[in-house]
Amino acid sequence: MATIDLDEVDKLILRTLNRNSRASASALAQVVGLTRQAVTDRMIRLRKEGIIRNFTLALDADKLGIEVRAFVAITLLPACSEKSEEGVIQLLRNNPWVRECYRVTGEDYFQIRVATPNIAALKELVMDLRNTGVVQGTRTMLALETNFEKSSVESFAAYSRIWDGAEAAVEADLEPAIEEAEEIA
Repeated sequence: MATIDLDEVDKLILRTLNRNSRASASALAQVVGLTRQAVTDRMIRLRKEGIIRNFTLALDADKLGIEVRAFVAITLLPACSEKSEEGVIQLLRNNPWVRECYRVTGEDYFQIRVATPNIAALKELVMDLRNTGVVQGTRTMLALETNFEKSSVESFAAYSRIWDGAEAAVEADLEPAIEEAEEIA
């Protein structure tokens, strides 16, 4: 998969949207120093290129009563067919409590991150997996607390170091404009 090069304006737009996905094109234009139309064109391009997949909310799961966090490792039977494996993936995709699913190396086939309102909902998911007839076993690790979570943009920034050094200084200079853009939105 080819990576897409982002210029400094694109990076600043993404950083600002990461803080407030409701920021208007006018507010973003103030932050990055372009016209509203130029910012709109960039946002359309970022969406077409798949950099921006969607605009979302950051919800406080605890305040919504979703207090149980867990990681579940899933091992399939060695004779599991590709079709049966896809059925397990579909079961996970359709379960509202499964937040993420990864195919992993080692003995396990999948690692999932789950957020449920209670242990009963987690148990129901594990039982649903076992009832497929192709799950050899599961191992569940309960999270005792969430120390922090990072957004995609924060993780990308750390990986690529796109907001280091001089860019951090530029962003510090723009902090008042970013805050104003957040208030406008």
